[in-house]
Formats: sequence, structure tokens, C-alpha cells
Amino acid sequence: MSEGADDFPLNANGAAYTSWQDRHGVPLSYVGEKLGRAIEDLHRHARRCQGGRDDLRGALFHLLVAYLGLHNMLGKANDHTLTNRLLDGSSENLGTWLRLVDREGDVYGLASLDDSGEANFGDRG
Repeated sequence: MSEGADDFPLNANGAAYTSWQDRHGVPLSYVGEKLGRAIEDLHRHARRCQGGRDDLRGALFHLLVAYLGLHNMLGKANDHTLTNRLLDGSSENLGTWLRLVDREGDVYGLASLDDSGEANFGDRG
């Protein structure tokens, strides 16, 4: 049985990336939705333009860091294979990954994503 987030007093973001802020403005869920759509749009463009996809890897990496940071899962951006796995994977796998990050992210930065589990997407179709 896997252990829950409450079993580990860890913060995947680390102290350097965590601060208290009071804010008034656009809901962060809206920002997350728009970042997710930008990631999907970039992925779709990369699938259509195979010759230029190497140029898109840097942009996708920065979008993924922003998306993961927004969902308090910045530690997952340390996976140096993530950008390539998502860029090379199917649109369905990318959509599943985005929904998983959205669902699993939490205020402590502890998520149930592990690199050997659902987040480990390759090109399966």
C-alpha cells in the first residue's frame, strides 16, 4: 500500500521556492488552466511540425516548470527526461499527465506522481 502525503513531512519545492503571499486578482486555477492549454497547444504544434520540434523543447520546459510550480510540485521539474517524454508522447498521455498534476498538486508540494508510475509516459500511440 502506498503511503499518503501526510506520512512525509517534505516539501518538494524546497524553502527557496516557498513564501507566504497575500494576493488579490485572477484565481490561480484560471492561470493553471491557461498554462495547461498553452502546454497542449505547444505539444500539438510540435506534433505537426516534426522538423522544428527541437526548437520547442526549451519553451515546453519553461511552461512545465511554471505549471508544476503553480501546482506546488516544482520538485518534479528536476526530472530531466520529463520534457522529452511529454513532447514525444501522445496527446492523450499529455492530457492525462496535466489532469494528474492538477489533481495531485497540493499546498505542501507532495504529490503521488512518481517517475515509475503514471507520469512515466513514452510514445504509446
